[in-house]
Amino acid sequence: MYSNFFNLINANVVTLNREIPSGTSVTVKDGLIHSINNPVNDVESIDVHGGTIIPGFIDSHFHLRNLGKRLDMVQLKGIDSLEKIKSLVIAECNRKKPGDIIFGFGWDQNLWESKDFPSEDILNYIAPNHPIIFTRIDGHATWVNQKCLDDVGYSFDQGVPDGGKIINQCILIDNAMQITRGLNQENTLENVKRWIKEATDIIIKRGICSVHDAWQNQTIIDAIFQLIDEDNFPIRCYGMLDGSDVDLCNRFFQGGFLESPKYTIRSVKAFIDGALGSRGAALLEPYSDDVHNCGLILISHDDFKNLARRCAKYNYQLNTHAIGDKGNQIVIDSYSQYTKNQNTRWRLEHAQMVTSNDLDRIIDNDIIPSMQPSHCTSDMNWLPERIGAHRLHRISRWKTLIDKGAKIAGGSDCPIEEGNPLFEFYAAITRQDHQGYPEKGFQNQESVTPIEALKMMTTWGANAEFQETKKGKIIPGYQADLTILSNDITNIIPNRILKTETVGTIIGGKIVYSRL
Repeated sequence: MYSNFFNLINANVVTLNREIPSGTSVTVKDGLIHSINNPVNDVESIDVHGGTIIPGFIDSHFHLRNLGKRLDMVQLKGIDSLEKIKSLVIAECNRKKPGDIIFGFGWDQNLWESKDFPSEDILNYIAPNHPIIFTRIDGHATWVNQKCLDDVGYSFDQGVPDGGKIINQCILIDNAMQITRGLNQENTLENVKRWIKEATDIIIKRGICSVHDAWQNQTIIDAIFQLIDEDNFPIRCYGMLDGSDVDLCNRFFQGGFLESPKYTIRSVKAFIDGALGSRGAALLEPYSDDVHNCGLILISHDDFKNLARRCAKYNYQLNTHAIGDKGNQIVIDSYSQYTKNQNTRWRLEHAQMVTSNDLDRIIDNDIIPSMQPSHCTSDMNWLPERIGAHRLHRISRWKTLIDKGAKIAGGSDCPIEEGNPLFEFYAAITRQDHQGYPEKGFQNQESVTPIEALKMMTTWGANAEFQETKKGKIIPGYQADLTILSNDITNIIPNRILKTETVGTIIGGKIVYSRL
């Protein structure tokens, strides 16, 4: 067990601090950075054997509960054929008793030969006695069977919730997913605690010190409090309240910010549209492969306007999921009444498809883009067909935003993506998949430099949670949140980034993971 006062020596230190940009040692005392390049005699020294120390990774868009929860589901992520999915379903049915619900996560029709949404008969035929809820990889659609719809008492003559759509009588898009809410996996406090604990066990091994948890209800909040009380919550968490829960938001608005060393709540999460993969992202013109569809708006104009007004009144940060160019435009329109020169740091979560005019308005209105590099490389193979070549330049405009002065908060949207900051870093600088495709990168004019990518995953993430004077750099007096890597990812060829390992994670001066 290490003390609260120690040196990390024989290191390559990347500080992101202009005053002392690099070093060979870091000294930690009482949870803070004590000094750089000045080891203290007579205290314990830990040899990192040439490893690279960077500010601790911050994932600015994460879903802690969902990462743990989806470990309990049928794993459909990356499966490239319907036949393989059928085999998994049949095997799961054989393991369960008739009537038991089957959950799955990660299917993506873009990986199948047909690239079409599945028909209703597939699950109805092979699983007539088990209600099935399979969540799409983007979390914005579910694939269900008739048994599921029967169990929740839904018939198609009841209509579809506003902001939702049903395809093939089995694919529930966005707000239509509410139909099966009564059958959702049991989100008890005990289960949620277990799922969050499992998630933190995973991510500390990836060098992540902080996450921005992008949607929290009262059960998640209670679970994190209990885990902290039990000393079972090693990371730092910046929570975003469920913006659709008026009572929850009002309680926090009236009570002010929740601020503690491990857990902060001073923001609200809203949704304006869906995702490109399920054609629910709101577009200014129709989808190129679905010419009668411009996507979905998931919240009424009045409800969103009212939420923005309340957030501004109580000085809560508003962070809105916006994928399509129309979705982003609507959010910028609403934000612009409150954000310019106000240091609100209101955020566009994803900002995946933005016109040039609206990109300038992001800058002019002091809005923070919160973006996930792997979304670009996960989607790039089907995007030309989905939105047409004439709109591809609007996708993931990291470099243009940075050059105009934006501080992009980088994240992963885990478990939609893997939740590995090295994968996000690699995608940001290459715009390639892990096999190096395409050779020059997808829309490579938007690739960023290694230092810019590192700032996205550290310094600018801290800025997006109002913690830029406490973490995100290695500076004396800052929190001793540090990630130790086997390679200097700012100075190696890209394919070696994917082979880089986390050898240590330090949070608040406590070594929570070590392979030293």
